[in-house]
Amino acid sequence: MNIDQKISNELKILALEEINNAGSGHSGSVLSAGDILYTLYTKHLLSDEKGNAIDRDRFVLSNGHACAGLYAILAGLNYFNITELKKFRQFNGLLTGHPEIEIPGIDASTGPLGQGVGNAVGMAIAESILDARFNLTHYTYCMVGDGCLEEGVGLEVLSVAGLYKLNKFILLYDKNDVTLDGKLEKSNTDDMVMKFKSMNFNVLECDGHNIDEINNLITQAKQEKDRPTVIIFHTIIGKDTRLAGSNLSHGKVFSIEEIAELRNKLNVTSPILDLSEDTKQRLNKIKQEISKKYQKKSDRYSNFLDKNKELHKKYINFINNDFSYKEKEFIENSSTRQMNNKVLNEIAKEVENILVLSADLSSSTKVKIEQDSEYSATNRLGKNIAVGIREHAMGAIANGIALHKGFNVICSTFLTFSNYLLPAIRMASIMHLPIMFTFSHSSIYDTPDGITHLPVEQLDQLRLTPNLLVCRPFNSAEIYQSYNWLFTRNQPVCLCLSRGDIEYCPSNYEVIKGGYRLFIDNSTDGYILSSGSEIPLAIEVMDKLEGKYNLNVVSMLSIEIFEEQTTRYKNSILSKPIFVIESSTAVKYLKYTNEDRIFAIKEFGSTGDEANLKKKYGFTSNTIAKKILKILDNIKHK
Repeated sequence: MNIDQKISNELKILALEEINNAGSGHSGSVLSAGDILYTLYTKHLLSDEKGNAIDRDRFVLSNGHACAGLYAILAGLNYFNITELKKFRQFNGLLTGHPEIEIPGIDASTGPLGQGVGNAVGMAIAESILDARFNLTHYTYCMVGDGCLEEGVGLEVLSVAGLYKLNKFILLYDKNDVTLDGKLEKSNTDDMVMKFKSMNFNVLECDGHNIDEINNLITQAKQEKDRPTVIIFHTIIGKDTRLAGSNLSHGKVFSIEEIAELRNKLNVTSPILDLSEDTKQRLNKIKQEISKKYQKKSDRYSNFLDKNKELHKKYINFINNDFSYKEKEFIENSSTRQMNNKVLNEIAKEVENILVLSADLSSSTKVKIEQDSEYSATNRLGKNIAVGIREHAMGAIANGIALHKGFNVICSTFLTFSNYLLPAIRMASIMHLPIMFTFSHSSIYDTPDGITHLPVEQLDQLRLTPNLLVCRPFNSAEIYQSYNWLFTRNQPVCLCLSRGDIEYCPSNYEVIKGGYRLFIDNSTDGYILSSGSEIPLAIEVMDKLEGKYNLNVVSMLSIEIFEEQTTRYKNSILSKPIFVIESSTAVKYLKYTNEDRIFAIKEFGSTGDEANLKKKYGFTSNTIAKKILKILDNIKHK
């Protein structure tokens, strides 16, 4: 047995004991993928000590359930203390049940199968752009299992990788032909070689338990110039145990006795939940060699920048997001999707590192940098990236670009189709990624396409997601403020825009508070909370009640930002009778007022023109004013 196999075997045993100590985990993939991960981390992956450098190689474990094996390797290479393995999956432990970016050495939080592949493709897109702009290069590696390639998002993003010829994207496929419920053939008999070739991948295959072969094929993959590479590693789940090749090994927690049997078979004599001193020394030497290789690469790039002063300055500004812009007010009646197009393009004149992704809808959402070109395999400098009709892929890729760092990422589709993006939005919120998810057609009367295209519950779905900012602006000042939050806060922003024109009304300095009085000096008997395309309607209702009751309109640009304000500020509004007008379900507003004071939508809408739809759902100033008047009269006479 050669020394590499000896060390890899020790690490696999360590991972199994890690799982045993936790009482849960996924042992099967530790034994199928262990040699692949060992070879990648000890012979190829170049990274800095803290994982902060922009030019380091990236690795994404898309099949995140295999993390126990990865954690063992990271501990062996001193990314964190080996004693942390004893707290795997435990409360307040560093090492979570699936990888999370707070852990040293982890480049993406993964677990929902297929999302990690998308993150890796996004990272590879980011690398290709930085290479073209600044001659900055690195590799993006991603490990997948059979499950990641059954999920639709996984195949969507791989199609994009092939389309854009991301040659520094290397997919490591742990093909053990087993899923949780049984043999893979129960659910999938696709010819994966032909499938990858049809997506323009360089396809390599080998025994996933032969470290020399694994090493040779990764080396070969790194030399590919025109295509992404997939290496199909044929492996055995639960290898060398009594459950080898069985789905029962997938989530198996092997007993100490079973692990001892495997130790004897593999001739592993290290202490329990530890590595032998010899292995520790060898891994420490490997880590030092990796650090030296990375430092040489980094020094070469630093010398290159030193010789190119102007490029160096642009690089620093680009990577550090060191840009500023002036806000330009657009005083006109317009849809907010058109207004956002103007604002985005004004900002993009100064902020050079914006990337815009579209799911084949930029002509409708109007989210496009007009003065710039399309990104392609032959034009890495284009800032508009066509993802095609692949919303799932678009969200996962956007997350990967943001994880890479160095870019401001914006993507767009219709608000109804935000459902397709929810898994990616949730992961962006978990990872605190500053991404602008832009959604047009945000009202039930924004399109005659019928109920499949009319948003009703989507605003509430988004607003109920922790750490997500949801903005529904009605003028250019509010759109600018939404971008200000994107650029200054570590969290994703959803920008919800109208297709129909909105009558202009100015904002004021309180816009930064998320929910603010439009008519700041007015005394008031109550407030109408509204947002986006319903603001003009709220103002009409206010005007109709003038002389009977003095109301004021609160533009609720972002409930999340409003909730961050002082209790005194919030009470200055909420201490009066509150009414709500919004063309969607409105669960979040129940905190502020009674259900009978909320004028919202409780069904899936209808096909029709704006006037008739507003009439059907009672979204007219006469209808709402009469109801509010009755409620205020009852309050007055109590």
